[in-house]
Amino acid sequence: MPADELGGEYLPAPALPESYDSYDGMGASQMSHGGTSIEQYAIRMLYEEFRDRASRKIDDIIELRLDREPDLTKYLELGADVIFDRTLEKLGMLARRRPRVIIELLLVWRKTTIDATDEYPLEGAGLADGSRQQPPQAALSRAHHIIKERKSLASVYILCRALSAVVEQLEASHLEGDLGDRLEELVFGQVKQVNPANLRRSHNRRQIQELYARLIGQISDIRFASMSDRFIAELERIPMVSSGSDERIVVLLHNMRFLRLRVFPIDALEESSAFLLSCAKFYSRTSGSLRLKHAWATLLTELLMPMAAVVDVEVNLPELVQALDIIFAKAMKMAPKVRHVHVAFPLAAATLCISRRDVFHQRWLSLLEYCIQRLKDKQFRRVSMDAILRMLWVYLFRYPEASAVVTRRIDSLSRIFFPATKLHAWPKTVPPSAFVYFLVCAACYNFDFAMRQLLLNMLQTDSGWPGTTRELSEIGPILDSLNPARVGLAYQALVAIAAIASSRASLGAVGGGPGSGGDNGGGGSGPSTNTGSTGGGLASMHPPFPGVAQLSGLDYFSPDSAPKSSSNASGAGGCSSGLVATGGARKAEQDSTRSRDRQPSINPAMLPDRIRNALATAINVVQRYFGALNP
Repeated sequence: MPADELGGEYLPAPALPESYDSYDGMGASQMSHGGTSIEQYAIRMLYEEFRDRASRKIDDIIELRLDREPDLTKYLELGADVIFDRTLEKLGMLARRRPRVIIELLLVWRKTTIDATDEYPLEGAGLADGSRQQPPQAALSRAHHIIKERKSLASVYILCRALSAVVEQLEASHLEGDLGDRLEELVFGQVKQVNPANLRRSHNRRQIQELYARLIGQISDIRFASMSDRFIAELERIPMVSSGSDERIVVLLHNMRFLRLRVFPIDALEESSAFLLSCAKFYSRTSGSLRLKHAWATLLTELLMPMAAVVDVEVNLPELVQALDIIFAKAMKMAPKVRHVHVAFPLAAATLCISRRDVFHQRWLSLLEYCIQRLKDKQFRRVSMDAILRMLWVYLFRYPEASAVVTRRIDSLSRIFFPATKLHAWPKTVPPSAFVYFLVCAACYNFDFAMRQLLLNMLQTDSGWPGTTRELSEIGPILDSLNPARVGLAYQALVAIAAIASSRASLGAVGGGPGSGGDNGGGGSGPSTNTGSTGGGLASMHPPFPGVAQLSGLDYFSPDSAPKSSSNASGAGGCSSGLVATGGARKAEQDSTRSRDRQPSINPAMLPDRIRNALATAINVVQRYFGALNP
């Protein structure tokens, strides 16, 4: 493989068996895999369309200036070219009937693209000043070298997108036997052979590696056991003795984060548990290297969080229980140390959210105390708040205690989040949606309690409940003492509650008594019993679990941050929740602005009277307050 003068290597073309040579580049004219003539014609036409559009896109990239690396995502990512996106979608649809033919054609296209020896004109191509000062032959050679590497990277990017579109449409039966094995070997080979130094130097190589990782995740959704076994086997082969080994392991772990652990059916849960146990043992043996510890903790958090969103019963599978015990012990050992807080808190919380009821109640208070203490530290407020809200959701809606105990716990947390001695509603390092989410959880658990003890106090309105027109007309004298930030939080919380109630009512969920459970907007079911939810018709309502498939700093109520494993993550009328485990205060202000601007859909006719009255109270206070400010 030729070395790149810029410090990289050409990405190798896929190795193809000799039998693949029967494809002539046109596709179906020499197919030997069966199918009707209509199918063959459709495949041929679609392949030619794909080949022509892909070639034009590669040519456009090659013609860009040579003295700088172009950003391939700008030209090739989803949404950059709607027509090309539709071509890939059609390839995926056609692959449902002929998966082998489509996959092999894509591999042949990649190989023939790399093997092509076309000469590209260099007139007008922007060369670096240093290259112009070189002898003409050296400058020309370097230009051809850059073009060849650019063509290689662009073709790999397109191949990954095409394979992703195909695999997304396939089922397990489509990838049985040698086809699935070869596809796994091709994709995993590109992941395990990557040079970490090349990734550091090239943005495009990092993007391509990300595409391979996502493709691995898609394949694992239908071939989890074999794909996960490849990672475990590779980890066992890498010696743990050098910094170079650490770097290879970190890259490998980074590519594992898209593996999709499943909890249904039981066979899939057993496979996921066995894989988690192997990872837990690797994690427990990690010592010395800070980078390795953090890489393992981050990976395990991303693997466990989607599971926490969908597990609706206690899971007593021995392998899973053992894996969770090992992971929690290691995470709690790291938690007291400042340098580990940002990865230890999310991981410990994720393990507790999947644990059995008795284990959760035995351990969660110790982690809660750690998180409350770290709320005082500016750099750890966000990650601490995330962990608290994840555990609180499980405590309220999956493993609740007696009503009196739960309401005392909510009250104590509210005094921490909304201290009476401070004018500010929240620190700037925590987005307001975090506190809105807390209020929504409290109200969905016990609406009357949340209104009397939290929301009415924040609105500074009459403590009589439910509100009436007479009471609402008497709020004028207290406008001067209102805290506008807390009024905004209470208003947003009531809007979110109304959206959840409206959504559940449309599904026939509102009116179910305690213990009705129902589906939660985050993909997980509620508890089988809820002894504390005394809100009168609200027992089956709760916000989606604050889980996220990837830790990317998104807003608490961002639709884009809902777990991918959840099929119905918009339980709050489009106001789905997704907490981040890390990221600090990154884009907190922008997140809060988007949260305020986004209004969930509400059908007033579907709301229970108490929620309609509460929302009317909040609207009245807000209107009168801002009317007083702007007469």
